[in-house]
Amino acid sequence: MRSILLIFVGALLAPAQGLPRFEVATVKRNLSQEVNTRIEISGGRLTITNASLKTLIRNSWDLLSFQFAGGPNWLDTDMFDIQAITGSTEKITTERLRPLLRSLLADRFALKVHFETRETNVYALVPAKDGAKLKQDTSDIEPGINTSKFANKGKMIGTREPISILATNLGNQLGRIVIDKTGLAGAYDWNLEWDPNASADSALPSLFTAVQEQLGLKLEAQKGPMQVLVIDSAEQPSDN
Repeated sequence: MRSILLIFVGALLAPAQGLPRFEVATVKRNLSQEVNTRIEISGGRLTITNASLKTLIRNSWDLLSFQFAGGPNWLDTDMFDIQAITGSTEKITTERLRPLLRSLLADRFALKVHFETRETNVYALVPAKDGAKLKQDTSDIEPGINTSKFANKGKMIGTREPISILATNLGNQLGRIVIDKTGLAGAYDWNLEWDPNASADSALPSLFTAVQEQLGLKLEAQKGPMQVLVIDSAEQPSDN
């Protein structure tokens, strides 16, 4: 079903306006044809290897892969390496990285974007009939989430994370926004296993069944809003 435009937000976002910048940054094409992208941070130094413009934008605005519209034909095919420093030894946190990347994209890729809110098909994450089976974690252990997926097995391990993080990662797997409507506050641990290609002969259940049986939650199809980043224009950066 075709998406319906609800709200137009702003004529144009100028990503670099008022944002911090790297002190020095180099951008070069990566012609290795490698599959993986690496993002490494050491103090105030950022090293990105083999990343597409789409990947860079996703990390700049914390978007899911389907929250895009428009863009050049090389958005997800041309790969780039980036070396950048802030001029400080202070570690670049996730919160600091996003505005730094936005200013770099505006400066080096001449990126111009705007957001739109569209009504689309979503899933609501709600408690199942017998209630949630998640274990609340009140420890001071480092939070984190680790997701792996193979032909017949997907696994998602969450440690001391809020349910909103679970919803986001379920959305990544399903290719659709998942809205947390569980009402569960605090941080939780979970271990979710499913078969991405579930059939009658599968040893593991589908993701929908696994969420209900293993976590005591349920995914309900609904209509809801989704923020979409519309790429108005972008240019190939010069190698330097």
